[in-house]
Amino acid sequence: MTKEKILAQLKILGERFQDPKIQRRFKDYNKALQFIFPDIDAKMYMKIGDAKLEEVAEGEIESELKVTMDSSVFFGIMDKTESPMAAYSAGKLKTVGEVPDLLKLQKLLL
Repeated sequence: MTKEKILAQLKILGERFQDPKIQRRFKDYNKALQFIFPDIDAKMYMKIGDAKLEEVAEGEIESELKVTMDSSVFFGIMDKTESPMAAYSAGKLKTVGEVPDLLKLQKLLL
């Protein structure tokens, strides 16, 4: 998996903010999410501002939620061949942050 494919997939996630349900869920939500992919030595982030994807880029920033997983797990979650909860339970996905932020991310991914 390449960094470019991951960035492209994160940008596709941004398109989900056009869904009225996602807009309601993320209204007044202004946070940064850090994704860490140790298998390809990559760090990406998303900045969300009031139900809009403001920025997706490679790098490391201060964030309210950090998610660490291999790129194959990320793409498995994206194409719905892997459950985020099963990946978390199996230790394939690790998070640092508040539970409400994790639940919001889960809604965005699914």
